[in-house]
Amino acid sequence: MKKSVNAILLLAGVCSAGLALGQQNSYYNRYDQDYRQDYRPSRRYEQSLDDRLDERREYNRRSDENRRYDNRYEEQMGRRYSAPMYTGHELSQAYDEGYEDGRRSVAVEERKEHKENYKNFTFGLYAGANSTRFEGEDVQGNKLSGRLGYQLGFFVRGGGRVYGQIGAEYLTSSSDFYQAGDGSTISDITSNVDQKYIHVPAYIGVKVAQSDRGISGVRIQIGAEYAAPLGVNNNAFNFSQSDFAAATVNGLANIGFDAGPLFLDFVYHYGFADVLNNVSNTKRRILGVNLGVKF
Repeated sequence: MKKSVNAILLLAGVCSAGLALGQQNSYYNRYDQDYRQDYRPSRRYEQSLDDRLDERREYNRRSDENRRYDNRYEEQMGRRYSAPMYTGHELSQAYDEGYEDGRRSVAVEERKEHKENYKNFTFGLYAGANSTRFEGEDVQGNKLSGRLGYQLGFFVRGGGRVYGQIGAEYLTSSSDFYQAGDGSTISDITSNVDQKYIHVPAYIGVKVAQSDRGISGVRIQIGAEYAAPLGVNNNAFNFSQSDFAAATVNGLANIGFDAGPLFLDFVYHYGFADVLNNVSNTKRRILGVNLGVKF
């Protein structure tokens, strides 16, 4: 009996211990499950963390861009403020140089305008010498010095490569006249007569060659002139102004050379009418050379 009671008590103790140990394990398991469930990060927390990381990366990127912009700005401002400062004397000198540059520019424009006007309008003065004979006259054996004269004149020329020209000149012309008679020597029947004329020549010309400015070149001109006598010198034939035709017309041929403002012209005058009334073969032939300056 006693053994039975002891066995029952031992079995009861073992069962109690097993129940207690099972209850304890169950508590621990439930505690671990609740802890893991309570302290496990939620999906919302994980998503919020990703967003914060993205925001941090974006912030760092913008900070880098701002830093680069600031560096460029500081570099530019540094170059600007590191530019050399000018003194009052240097500024005054620069102003004077600018003023002189402006004056030079104006002068260049004026010269350019003058060049353009020069191509279209020219005024000239000239002087020269001439030699005269009459149509059909044989001058062999006669002294050339007895036939020399001179001329003074001016002209106005307008146009470009092809141009027109008109002017006026005072010309003295010397010629030998012959009169048949009973003289014993040539000097008794020959006399030199000086005539004075006003010529009004008009030309049409072309520059067969010219410089870029048109100021230098080679010219060919043809035209005509109105010739009016002003008087004659005392002569053995007692010619007076009334013995000469009131006006005649001469043809003109000219070749000229321009060298800057200077020019040289060779002119041939061809008379179409007799200069002495009622005397044939007195049409004048004049060869002249002129040296002048043009503006």
